[in-house]
Amino acid sequence: MSEAGWIQLLTVLACGLGTFLLRSLPFWWGLRQSTERSNLIRRWSSAIGPAAIAALLVASLFPLLWPAAGPTRALPTAVALAAVILLQRLRGGLAASTLLGTGVYALMLWVIG
Repeated sequence: MSEAGWIQLLTVLACGLGTFLLRSLPFWWGLRQSTERSNLIRRWSSAIGPAAIAALLVASLFPLLWPAAGPTRALPTAVALAAVILLQRLRGGLAASTLLGTGVYALMLWVIG
């Protein structure tokens, strides 16, 4: 794998890890706080998962705006989105499914080249 490929893979994985941390750290912190503050954090964190998935979807679809992208460029996005939906249906949480989707997307980009 080329240096650019490694940078791209690490960037995608870092985004997935950042998304996971943005989802989980406020929840863990909220468990140690008062009930009123904990409810506020839970309401706020419930919107982060869907927003993160939407942001990752837009980021993966953005390169498709250029005609030179080709039809295989949509394949990693479709496979990663299917992985997110499948894991979310099976486990119910968005943090793990978002991290899995990001990893699948990075793996598909690496495989396709």
